[in-house]
Amino acid sequence: MTSTFNFFKKFLLFPLLIIVIFTFLFFNGNIFNIKNTNRDSIKTTDIFNLSSAPHIETIRINFQDNNTQAPPGWLKDTGEPFSEHPGTYEGMGLTFGWKSTETNAPISLQGNGRARIEPEDLLLSTFVHMQANDISALKYGAFDGVKASGYWELKLLNGVYKVTVAVGDGAVTKAKQVDCINIEGVKAISNFVPIGKLRSPGRFKEATVTVTVTDGLLTIDADGGINTKICYLSIVPISVNPYLYLSASQQNLLIEKQDHAKHTAGLKMNNSVHQKLVYNITAKYPKGVKNWMVFNVLETENDSIYFDYSSARDLPIGNYSTRIEVSSAGYVPASIDISLRVVDNKRPYVVAANPLNGSVITTNVTIAANNLSIPAAKGFKGGANNATITNKTVKLLKLDNGREVNVQGNVQGTGGGDAISFTPSQPLEPYTNYKFIITNGVKTYNGVPFVPFQSTFSTTLAPVDSSNIIKAEFTKISVPGTQNKKYTSLLFGPDGKFYALKINGGIERFNIDHQSGMLSGMQQINTLVKKRGESTAIGLVFDPKSTAENLIAWVSYSSAEMNAAPAFDGKISRLSGNSLQNEEQIIVNLPRSTRDHMVNSMAFGPDGGLYISQGSNSSAGKYDKGWQREETLLSGAILRLDINKLSNLKLPLDVKTSDNQKLINNAPTSTIKFSDGKYNPYSLKSPLTIYASGIRNAYDMVWHSNGQLYIPANGSGGGGNSPAAVLNTKRPDGTYYNGPAVLATENVPVQHDWLFRVNPKKGVGYYGHPNPLRGEYVINRGFADNPMYQPSVTPDRNYRGAAFDFGYNKSPNGVIEYKSGAFNGALKGKLLVCRFSGGGDIMVLEPGTINKTGNLKTQENLNYDIVRSASGSGNYGLVGMVGFANPLDLTEDVINGNLYVSEFNWNENPNLISQITLLKVVQQPKPKTIAVQKGAALISKPR
Repeated sequence: MTSTFNFFKKFLLFPLLIIVIFTFLFFNGNIFNIKNTNRDSIKTTDIFNLSSAPHIETIRINFQDNNTQAPPGWLKDTGEPFSEHPGTYEGMGLTFGWKSTETNAPISLQGNGRARIEPEDLLLSTFVHMQANDISALKYGAFDGVKASGYWELKLLNGVYKVTVAVGDGAVTKAKQVDCINIEGVKAISNFVPIGKLRSPGRFKEATVTVTVTDGLLTIDADGGINTKICYLSIVPISVNPYLYLSASQQNLLIEKQDHAKHTAGLKMNNSVHQKLVYNITAKYPKGVKNWMVFNVLETENDSIYFDYSSARDLPIGNYSTRIEVSSAGYVPASIDISLRVVDNKRPYVVAANPLNGSVITTNVTIAANNLSIPAAKGFKGGANNATITNKTVKLLKLDNGREVNVQGNVQGTGGGDAISFTPSQPLEPYTNYKFIITNGVKTYNGVPFVPFQSTFSTTLAPVDSSNIIKAEFTKISVPGTQNKKYTSLLFGPDGKFYALKINGGIERFNIDHQSGMLSGMQQINTLVKKRGESTAIGLVFDPKSTAENLIAWVSYSSAEMNAAPAFDGKISRLSGNSLQNEEQIIVNLPRSTRDHMVNSMAFGPDGGLYISQGSNSSAGKYDKGWQREETLLSGAILRLDINKLSNLKLPLDVKTSDNQKLINNAPTSTIKFSDGKYNPYSLKSPLTIYASGIRNAYDMVWHSNGQLYIPANGSGGGGNSPAAVLNTKRPDGTYYNGPAVLATENVPVQHDWLFRVNPKKGVGYYGHPNPLRGEYVINRGFADNPMYQPSVTPDRNYRGAAFDFGYNKSPNGVIEYKSGAFNGALKGKLLVCRFSGGGDIMVLEPGTINKTGNLKTQENLNYDIVRSASGSGNYGLVGMVGFANPLDLTEDVINGNLYVSEFNWNENPNLISQITLLKVVQQPKPKTIAVQKGAALISKPR
């Protein structure tokens, strides 16, 4: 019996196992052959692309110089060697460029691109020299470029294509030019000699041919020509051969060395004709890197195969990449890159950044590491140390044919130390590769360096919507005498003078010349500083009852401490007198976070109430290691102060609240104190009440002439925690929470910055920042904004939504309604918002309705949300509204439409300066009639 068993085990068991596996795979529909290799040719590249379904569509290339912006919808070629480029095709990046006719190796012809003055058609006025070696230096002088001959190739799927090409030069030059173009060996243009005067149509030739690609490369050469100049190229697919393409559940993998859990990811094989195939899969690693993927052929599902990368934890800390190639007989093969980061959780590291590594984006975006993992250190402030976030430790690089070129811009952290952002000084170039780098020079407050981080992304050109262009032009002028001062609020007083609140509580008052816009005769008003000491003062607003002879102003402020600040130290004082020389403290003990979330700006409403923006205490509603404080009953909200109810109360009013949920749930309506002596905002007699709940941190707000309150708010920088729901908790609208169940979550990802709109005709609404003491638990839109929730988690039933989405890490702060009719009314009635960090500009937002209407039913039928927007950092319309050093607040001189902006220079960047900047309206010139002489000659440079 034993010998029989041994015979079975030795000779039959293994073949039987093979048959079982083969049978399983056969009935599953695919057979996967797996191979791992290490090859010298596979190396970590600068350019990483996220996979996508193939874009089998027309490709348009304009050949040009490097300084000219390509026409919309066209990629530019400036003579780069054959290499990967931004854009997607076959599910990966476009690969095209120049090769040498002598060596067939990639060659740079950069410098051979030209942009002539004529003709007006950019596609014809630009070109690249294909045969510059034909230009004789003895006859025509030195050639400004690369004296070489090259041919051009584009990697694409095998198939049939209709290709249109144009050659020529609008300028009349001395060097001989005979244009020839061959496409896949087919003559498209033969011996064309430009004829005619400057910009004559006879100086250009266009031709279209149909060709077949069999080697995966479309080849275009100028053989037979002399000094051929190629202008543009259009490639239209007619039919393509069957092909494969890949997608992965994750292409950016992250693993901690201390993490012993199992880590898997999926890879999906696709083919253009949707057939069941035998796939050959090869994973290729850089030389010297051990195989860290284990494919499981038994775990296959719907053309997918899974791999285990748990062993990657044994690799040294760093960045790795692997290329997975898939082939199948009769099909064009495909490949996909997988990126891996190995980190140490004992050190701070970047979890994720925006844009995502490998993504293709438009040119106007925020670049930020907005999800950080930072170990808590007892006795030290949480988050990244902003003093270590500089242009030397955080960089954006443009990848230019093997060169890394520094991109100029502003680098900064956040008040919570939970994000690191980079704002380019100029819009990013379209169709360009970039690399975002954070070095180990960035450290925590206890001196631990970050694990180095880098990600690459590519840009494309955002579509132009001419209907969305808002035209306004300002000239930026620094206001003398305001340099190196930190101004938090700017406004005009009822006396016609200009007031600027400094962060320490001091006020500067200026005379203003409405003609030049200049400020003069500065007067220091230090009433608050002398009475209460230096502070962190944010809000300054004049009382509607204030007159030129009897000034009344309200100031909001907290302690000067920015680290481990007291939990209740927010205050509001009232200043009065012709020089605001009198001070009376009105409110004390408003909530305060450990850092820079505090009592912010104020605004008087049309009802005479004083509206106060109160910052939150946490990242996402619950204690977290960064902010290290729980929410209080009044934190993260817009509060309303009924000044009339103060008349019978002893001042200052102490509004320190209770954290006793039982007392809060049973809040009396007849007394402003709970039984523990703490302030009760739910009483009918309470002067200070909750007006809009769940507004995380709004620096400013504005009552628009349409009757709506608009509030730009800063979303969470990521890494926070959200609370679990508790039934029967009292809510600000007077109801009690009755479900559904909501579980607490940790490490909530970065949240959007929103513009909220409050309709005064409605009751108290919820705007997305949780506060368990108020029975509000779901962050923003639920699962849509926090994937840590179960998919079933939807917004709170009282969630009012947003009027506009700023995106991530923009830090929208100061806001006004533009009142002047300058620029033919182009800005009138629109909101102007300072984007403090993720833009460094002023954004223009247009409400759908700018007129006020009386009843709630009519208001509900109108669109008061934002219907059109334009950023100062964009390419179209707005001039002089970008390039600020952390713009914090702004105000308008309604007499002429000039703007004044507080540049805060929060991180004390030595290349920038804090100051008040005047944006002076540029008067639009009247159109002039210009006589043009027919036949006038334009002189162009040779070649």
